[in-house]
Amino acid sequence: MKNLIKLTAILIYIFIMSYLLEFELLPLFDLKQIFLVLIGMFILFLPGYRRGESMHTYTGQLARCAIFASYIQTFIMLFIVLSKSITLEELPKEAALSCRPLLYGICLWVILSKEDAGTKYSAEPEDAIKYTKTGMYTANNANSANTNKTDASHLLTASKAYENFHELGLTNRESELAVLICKGLSNAEIATELFISETTVKKHISNIFEKLGINRREQLLQFIRDDTTPTHRPVL
Repeated sequence: MKNLIKLTAILIYIFIMSYLLEFELLPLFDLKQIFLVLIGMFILFLPGYRRGESMHTYTGQLARCAIFASYIQTFIMLFIVLSKSITLEELPKEAALSCRPLLYGICLWVILSKEDAGTKYSAEPEDAIKYTKTGMYTANNANSANTNKTDASHLLTASKAYENFHELGLTNRESELAVLICKGLSNAEIATELFISETTVKKHISNIFEKLGINRREQLLQFIRDDTTPTHRPVL
């Protein structure tokens, strides 16, 4: 339902622009090119497909693949146009029409991507970070007999946790990634959330561990409790 609403919003926006900027709307749409972007999106998605991932992960990957497919298709179409023997008067129009796949790719990205992509922590609700996935919270329970669900009340909000990590010397991206780890996201989910590769995620995690002097994801919890100062270091 949300995807349909997004599609409707995009069409309304394009219609408004066509009216105010006074250009023809129909030349923007080419079913063959739309079909090629869709085909390209799924073909590029297949090598990274992994069974058992969440729907959020799949749609995020499809959104990125749509952008990449539109880039590739636009390059190929411009190459074809420039390889033809056409007059200088025809060239601007043909080049402009060749850029339509970019529009389709961006539209697909808007439709498929989630609202929280990019993770703006300032917009997070002011409640403690929750551990609803089989990740940090479960692992923390397994390692401490005194840990229970009430511990969630001692955790900082996502925005405060981000500030803590940043004050500990992590970069903006590392702080953002550390909060996602604390939320229990897997490497694949983090990669989708931040629109980066899993290899880049692993590199950031390695840097985070080195800077904070830890060797397990669960130890990040020690930096986001409301009774922990930013200069605190865990006892290994």
